[in-house]
Amino acid sequence: MNPLSSIAKSAVALALLAAPSQAQETPVVQATRTPTPPNIDGRLDDPVWHQAPAIADFFQRDPVEGAPSTEQTQVRILFDDHYLYFALRCFDSEAERLVANQMRRDAELDENDNIQIILDPYNDHRGGFYFSTNPLGARQDLLLTDEGRTRNQAWDSVWQSRTRIDSLGWSAEVAIPFDQVRYPDSDQAVWGINIGRAIRRKNEEVFLVPPPQSYGFMGRYRTSRLAVLTGLGRLQSRPPLAVVPFFLSGTQRDFTVDGSTEYDLDPGLDFKYGLTPSLTLDLSYKTDFAQVEADQEQINLTRFSLFFPEKRDFFLEGAGIFEFGERVERQGSGGRPPTLLFYSRRIGIEEGHNLPVLAGGKLTGRAGPYQIGTLRMTTQAMTFVDEEEEHEAQVDLSEATIVDTLRLHVLDTLHVAQTDFTVLRIKRDMLGRSNLGFIAIDKQPGSEADYNRTGGVDFTLSLLQAALNLRGFAAKTWTPQVEGRDRAGLLELDYRQGRFETRLNYLDVEEDFAPEVGFVPRTDIRRFKGSGRYRPRPAIDWIRMFSIGPRFTYLMDRGNTLQSRDFQFSAFVNLEIGDWFGVRYQQRYELLDEPFEIRDDQEIPPGAYEFGSYEFNLFANSSRRLSGRASCEYGDFFNGTRQRISTETIWRYNARLELEGTYEFNHINLPNGTFNTHLFGHRFLYSFSPDMFVRGFLQWNSAQELVGGNFLFNYRYLPGSDLFLVYNQVWDTEGGLEQASRSLQLKVSYYWQR
Repeated sequence: MNPLSSIAKSAVALALLAAPSQAQETPVVQATRTPTPPNIDGRLDDPVWHQAPAIADFFQRDPVEGAPSTEQTQVRILFDDHYLYFALRCFDSEAERLVANQMRRDAELDENDNIQIILDPYNDHRGGFYFSTNPLGARQDLLLTDEGRTRNQAWDSVWQSRTRIDSLGWSAEVAIPFDQVRYPDSDQAVWGINIGRAIRRKNEEVFLVPPPQSYGFMGRYRTSRLAVLTGLGRLQSRPPLAVVPFFLSGTQRDFTVDGSTEYDLDPGLDFKYGLTPSLTLDLSYKTDFAQVEADQEQINLTRFSLFFPEKRDFFLEGAGIFEFGERVERQGSGGRPPTLLFYSRRIGIEEGHNLPVLAGGKLTGRAGPYQIGTLRMTTQAMTFVDEEEEHEAQVDLSEATIVDTLRLHVLDTLHVAQTDFTVLRIKRDMLGRSNLGFIAIDKQPGSEADYNRTGGVDFTLSLLQAALNLRGFAAKTWTPQVEGRDRAGLLELDYRQGRFETRLNYLDVEEDFAPEVGFVPRTDIRRFKGSGRYRPRPAIDWIRMFSIGPRFTYLMDRGNTLQSRDFQFSAFVNLEIGDWFGVRYQQRYELLDEPFEIRDDQEIPPGAYEFGSYEFNLFANSSRRLSGRASCEYGDFFNGTRQRISTETIWRYNARLELEGTYEFNHINLPNGTFNTHLFGHRFLYSFSPDMFVRGFLQWNSAQELVGGNFLFNYRYLPGSDLFLVYNQVWDTEGGLEQASRSLQLKVSYYWQR
């Protein structure tokens, strides 16, 4: 069956079922114009706040859906020509028990008492802007797309917030510049809005419009149901103009080659201009792709490539528009890596080597019902030589002395030509909150030929008040000398209603499907995936909910021969005090057509293997000063056995200092030998203020015989302007502890906006 035709037929059939959702009663809140801006200090004592009506009707999402909040919350909204202002008073009957232990900017604040503001300036429920702060004044902001299912954590807005703790609870004042959010011109602007509050000691979440519990753990980000913000009157947006010059200086030394030190001194410039109120052009010269934190080490005991998330700011900005493929599952969810047509880590990184990016540009935003994203990048030509040193002792006859000579043996040479990357992404809004999209990707030259190109169409249907979500894509690649067997398709259903959640997924990838700017874990497959969860809330005082259900993966080649099967069943319980614990049973089948090299000196022979394991898990409430997780697993592993222990401990000494330690141990027992793997990581974080922190990370991976360290100092000395100092060190532990590489980088950026 042709995957393109089967997916396309299914999309047409599903589209016929789609219809705009019926409107429900929607709360309306009022913003009031003020001639005098309030002083943003967190005290709420400015007389101008009394001009705005108080908003006080908040209802629970957790623990009792729809019940009134157990603590009173009041919100007032003002605005002027430049800012939208919020005053938030969070009364608390036990103010001394507030949970606040995060101060760093962009920290995860859901484990603290916090307030959240979601703004949807287009009032189309497709996405929006998320702002959050806690009693210590830490700020978090996100860009939301796909009804909040996709969250861009790298989006960094220039906004203000100040907080204050007193005997009544805590209060916050927030000022959000209009030019930091995109919105349409209007004579009578109407925005979507939601305001939420977390009362962490009670594990209580309250909102103006509570997202249904069926939306899952990330439901607080959802924009499917919002209140309406009125009173803004006539809004005419001004196209933004921002210039960010930066200076990057550093040294790096690779001890595995010749040990020489390289020095870098690179100024650069990022330029942002609003072509229209909703369409932004980003240009970059000498693009800064400095990665401020090393990748998290992973132990790979599978046959497939590891998937690492993107961390470079240039690609993360507006990343939601360019998404095409399977949804990336949360880290630690245990799923296989996703199939993606566009995976930005393919740009500027070739076989583990970093390639300088000469220049690039992006155009992202919206034009009427269309979401548009274009990207163009050019990487510099480079040659990488992998050498091996050999020392020899020789006699110098002229002086009758013994000298040491060095021979360099070239093991491998990688030539990378100057490469151009072009991406075009278009999505058309349709049928309420659904969309239809297209993507085209071009890489010249390709890795194996003159070019590599990818094209595809995708769709998303949001139905039944966002309870049912249908997604799919059909795609093809073009490479010279490769014809046929180069297509792929996906169809996915996600249904959440009440206590039930179901997801079904079908993926079809032909043998020669090769998107070189994408991520494809495996070709020549037909894969079925499914999962179901039932989350009842029993009438037991100390238990909040159970989470029970199966998960399966059934993978065949395109000749319908079973290659892999994975069945899991898990049961978890969530206590009222916030802890989780549970068990999981897993049964696997793997067909090996060729030997699987699990490590350098050990192979698992070809054959069919069926094996199972049991796993026990504990997740402590992360709002405590001392928290963490632990899991242990025991069972069969191919033709042997495996024992695994994994722990994470987080200690928050106070609001400024946080220490985290992780450890994973695997004991693998196979007929041809036994081996152990260790993965150790330690992280510390010290926050001087919400705008200044220092972070360190040390990790050891015994499988790769590497120890890596990363140190980062970040100071936001002005809104949008940063100073970074980054140090990275890697040691090789094979045969001892020897330096492998080290680098030191200093970056200073200055943000100027009209």
